[in-house]
Amino acid sequence: MTETERICGQLQKCAPMAKEEIGGKEVQAFLQSPEREWMMKGQRYYENHGDILERRRWVIGENGLPKEDRTLANCRIAHGFVRKLVDQKCQYLFGRPFTIRTENPDFERELSGFFGREMRNRMKNLCKEAVNKGIAWLAAYVEDGELRFSKIPSEQVVPLWADEEHTRLDGVIRVFSREEFVGRDKKEAVRAEYWHKNGVDRYLYKDGTLIADPEEWGNSHLTIDGKPYNFEEIPFIPFKYNEEEMPLLRFIKPLADDYDLLKSEDANNLLDSPNAVMVLTNYDGEDLGEFRRNLSQYKAVKVSDNGGLDIKNAPLSTDAVNAHLERTRKDLYEAGRGVDTQRESFGNLSGVALKFLYADLDLDCSGLETEFAAGFEKMLRFIKCWLALSGKGDFSGEDAQLILNRDILINEAEAIEGCVQSAGILSKETILENHPWVENLGFELGRLDSQAAEE
Repeated sequence: MTETERICGQLQKCAPMAKEEIGGKEVQAFLQSPEREWMMKGQRYYENHGDILERRRWVIGENGLPKEDRTLANCRIAHGFVRKLVDQKCQYLFGRPFTIRTENPDFERELSGFFGREMRNRMKNLCKEAVNKGIAWLAAYVEDGELRFSKIPSEQVVPLWADEEHTRLDGVIRVFSREEFVGRDKKEAVRAEYWHKNGVDRYLYKDGTLIADPEEWGNSHLTIDGKPYNFEEIPFIPFKYNEEEMPLLRFIKPLADDYDLLKSEDANNLLDSPNAVMVLTNYDGEDLGEFRRNLSQYKAVKVSDNGGLDIKNAPLSTDAVNAHLERTRKDLYEAGRGVDTQRESFGNLSGVALKFLYADLDLDCSGLETEFAAGFEKMLRFIKCWLALSGKGDFSGEDAQLILNRDILINEAEAIEGCVQSAGILSKETILENHPWVENLGFELGRLDSQAAEE
């Protein structure tokens, strides 16, 4: 290497990185980050594919090193605690149709067009994604002349936050794989989109570097009548499970793994009876491994003259196992802030007792509701911007609230009695809103008016 080459190399090391290099390092750091790993684990456990399903049983071999023993029972029992807790929170908040409240009837009419059945279902799926992965993402885009929102998998989104509180975005890099034809061969290509305030740049991601895609470059956020426009903000909206963006699994994984392991081990013990001590006399074989295989496969063992097999049983500690499982289950629902529906007294609880039982779930969902309210406000800004751009009205000074109607079990008889006793004290609308048989307040008021007119 010449002196000139050495100096040029040093200058290159000290030179500022290009945008593509910085973006490539951001993507590489995110793909290898513990946060993304927890996202993937959260989804895996939600699908009931816990670590127990990868478990193998080991014994000490002749050389003193561990080796897998496939002759031993290997029950791998996974329990769907994560799925149940996640679904509980989602159904509790989004099981019943939510309400969007605004004082401007024109704005309310426009909003109803955005929040149809499809969008309401997407909001529930966003909740599931947020609880599973700590944060969920909604992307705003324009298709067929209409503003739409799409849920983007959290493991694809690299947020470039503008502040330490993670409330404002400087940009977003979305990384995703898709199959493409290269000549006659189908290959998987990793693509990256860098969304910023001036538009979106598209790249190929290869070997930790972003390579500009010459076919797709410099697009705007949206197009109206053939003219490019950009939103004032990055068109990605975060919906967090909590302020720390930590998934539910972070709080319950050790307990879920412990329950799976102990239940699986208990099943193994019943099949293997390891507590039985086998006294083997004059065994006609080469080693104990062969003895175990013959006993497992043929339920028999060959011995020499005057040989025999004496099995001395030791009782299984079933009571201790059940007590530990019961305690672990209780701790799991405590840490996961959920409701264990297998409680013996669950079906005979009064209204006050039911509220106490739901206290942890209600507490967790209150925080989740606050985070979703913040995401809803960001959605409103994009909707207002689109309505102004498309000439449907200027609603910049209008406000709207997302009201989640929680789906909680109640003591129906007590609720009806309370409604009856409130007559003359509260308005008819308030009483009907709290009556367990009323699903649509406006429809019920109309029926009452019709009934009164007939009488």
